[in-house]
Amino acid sequence: MYTIVMVGTDIVYIPRVVLKQSFIDYVLTEDERVMYEKIHLDKRKKEFVAGRIACKEAIFKATQDKEYLSYSILNTSNGKPYVKDHPEIEISISHDQDYALAFVIIQSIS
Repeated sequence: MYTIVMVGTDIVYIPRVVLKQSFIDYVLTEDERVMYEKIHLDKRKKEFVAGRIACKEAIFKATQDKEYLSYSILNTSNGKPYVKDHPEIEISISHDQDYALAFVIIQSIS
């Protein structure tokens, strides 16, 4: 049985995302950068980065972990996002036109 311990949510305005390499290196982990480099369209790259930023901000809001940028947000083979090495964290990312939204639930086993 799982118990919800903490929740967090965040929204990012996609047009504000800058695709400068220094910014990408700052907000994405190495694993995320591998995924990012496979994306060809700038619009899709901005959506990807915005979604990762929203997830990491939501994780921070739920945990207050100041190392929140070090969390890797990856995808399963069917596209479902997950947090690498953190099975207790469930995430959801949504995109709609100019916005990326993330919702985080942190669970404990009871």
